[in-house]
Amino acid sequence: MPGWRRPIPWLSAVLFVLNAAIAWRLFHVEYLSQTGTGVGVIIAYARYARDYWPDLGWCRFWYAGLPFQNAYVPGLPLAAAVLSGLAHLSTGRAFYIVLACMYCLGPVTLFWMAFRLTHSASWSFYAGLLYSLVSPSAFLVREIRLDLGSLFWDQRLHSMCGYADNQNVAALTLLPLAILALDVALEKRSPIYYVAAAVALAAVPLTNWPGAIALTFAVLAYGLSQAGPGRLRDWLRIAAIGALAYALAVAWIPPSTVIATQADTQGFAQINRFTPHHLIYAAALAAGAWMLLRLTAAARAPQYLRFFLLFFYFMAGITLGWYWLGVTLLAQPHRFHLAMEMGFTLSMVFATRLLLQRWTALRRPIAVAFAILCIFQFVEYRSYARRLIRGIDITQTSEYKTARWFDRHMRDSRVMVPGSTTFWLNAFTDTPQLTGCCPQGVLNQTARVADYGIMTDLTAENRAFENSLLWFKALGIRAVAVSGPRSTEVYKPFHHPLKFEGRLPVLWRDGDDIIYEVPWRYYSIAHAMEPQDLVQRTLRHGVDTEPLIPYVAAIDQPDAPELQVRWPDNETMVITGNLKQGQIVSVQENAHPGWRATVDGAPRRVFADKLGLLAVAPDCSGNCKITLHYDGGMEMRAAHWINRAAIGGSLLWILLGAFRNRPKRASEALQGDPA
Repeated sequence: MPGWRRPIPWLSAVLFVLNAAIAWRLFHVEYLSQTGTGVGVIIAYARYARDYWPDLGWCRFWYAGLPFQNAYVPGLPLAAAVLSGLAHLSTGRAFYIVLACMYCLGPVTLFWMAFRLTHSASWSFYAGLLYSLVSPSAFLVREIRLDLGSLFWDQRLHSMCGYADNQNVAALTLLPLAILALDVALEKRSPIYYVAAAVALAAVPLTNWPGAIALTFAVLAYGLSQAGPGRLRDWLRIAAIGALAYALAVAWIPPSTVIATQADTQGFAQINRFTPHHLIYAAALAAGAWMLLRLTAAARAPQYLRFFLLFFYFMAGITLGWYWLGVTLLAQPHRFHLAMEMGFTLSMVFATRLLLQRWTALRRPIAVAFAILCIFQFVEYRSYARRLIRGIDITQTSEYKTARWFDRHMRDSRVMVPGSTTFWLNAFTDTPQLTGCCPQGVLNQTARVADYGIMTDLTAENRAFENSLLWFKALGIRAVAVSGPRSTEVYKPFHHPLKFEGRLPVLWRDGDDIIYEVPWRYYSIAHAMEPQDLVQRTLRHGVDTEPLIPYVAAIDQPDAPELQVRWPDNETMVITGNLKQGQIVSVQENAHPGWRATVDGAPRRVFADKLGLLAVAPDCSGNCKITLHYDGGMEMRAAHWINRAAIGGSLLWILLGAFRNRPKRASEALQGDPA
């Protein structure tokens, strides 16, 4: 059949163009009007990666520093960074182009996977259409419907633009490709297909954590739905492909990052925390899956339909279990409704297909109803997208103006900014800030504790200003930005925004946006002191500041030496100054096993103080030069070796497989030659 007559490329193009017609404005926008979402963080991440590649080991701009891989999974930001660099676009514009493509490709990849599993181009196309134009979660969940505003509006687009859950949408675009590649690999059983499946599987967790969990359940549903002999061998192959996938991704998501993300996400809310009750919930979910498999087997449902139903069951168990029953199977269960929509759509379309094979009289009325639904929904989705996707002149916002002032005046000093400005600050400046990025990967919680205490002043009584000042000095904050009631900053998080007025010098004022200067004898994030001056115990909460008093007093001592800090690159810190023998250098940067300290090339002891910050025993006197270098530690060295071995081994395996199969292909060609 000539290539132009094959249906798959044309049907794929129709789905892409249909979705592009809905979300067309995303291809042209640079910044959306929804500045209160975390999208600024991802744009900042992309700008950082574009400007500093490959110097990305340590990210010193957020939470007093953290490993780059803990800031967020890199898939979407790195894609935007590449496009921004190659096409000379702003990172905001590049990000939304990438995001628009992922939105438009979501139904296309669903169509590809469905076609691969069902061998029905038409019904797979119907599934892609329905996934493009209907949001089942609005029908199933009252809270989602009320939040969306209508039964007939676009929940995928709403999640992206209204809540900046962009990575989740992107991961769900990649999920069908992973299942498709896995199915091909299990059929072909060739090195190139195994490696391709591993790459496709790895791409999902490199894009989004909830997407990775949805993929885990999708693979589980796929494996459980398989019938016939050799199921154990298939499970072993799936496990091996999964292991190779993790080896390919381990440099970006090492075990410590996975553990930190899981722990921090559970800490967001009490309901997220794992308890013995979760074992009961998991057992109930497993029992339901077993019953569903038995019922579909008794009904002789096709293998692909068993997979679709089981995947929907798992995602509905998480989502509807939370919304309908108040049961939290996993942390943040509300974020799995888009994966549930995917499972629901596939299950409904292909169950309808079986139904119409028995009741053929229903085909015409259902086809007419489906066509009317698609036309109506396309009009509704287009109208909703026009209202939702609205650009903004970012230069007129509080977030941008604050960032630009800091970029001009305090580029190398740590600052504190409020609310939505934390999302956007580093999209426009390299100025480090107290918080900023994504709390689910933070290893040291001190910055979050301090931020909460400074913002809320809960139980501080009449010491609100004094407590804040202690935190500023203890964490190396040179200035603090405050947003008043009339500021365009979205959240106004300071409970007492006037507590600094008249007590700290004003550096800049623009309407209700004010930047105050924190008084320092000299500003630095490195301070020489006696060992007993370090904080002596872990702080319990944000106003438990008594242990900070002697530490801050040591920083403010009139005769304390001035230590200069310079960053030659993002992984290296050079500290110079006059020291006395026996003094400790407290460095207000997060401690990590990956930090190494040397003085004149000789190693020195590095340890974490009770705030989780770096402390160095330099063992020198007079004019000293301390070099701190971050190499990731043993875990990251091992991760990089595993990653390189996986890439090299995969390439070698593919080459060996190609050479091994050449004689076989030649023999088959000779056997098929009519001469």
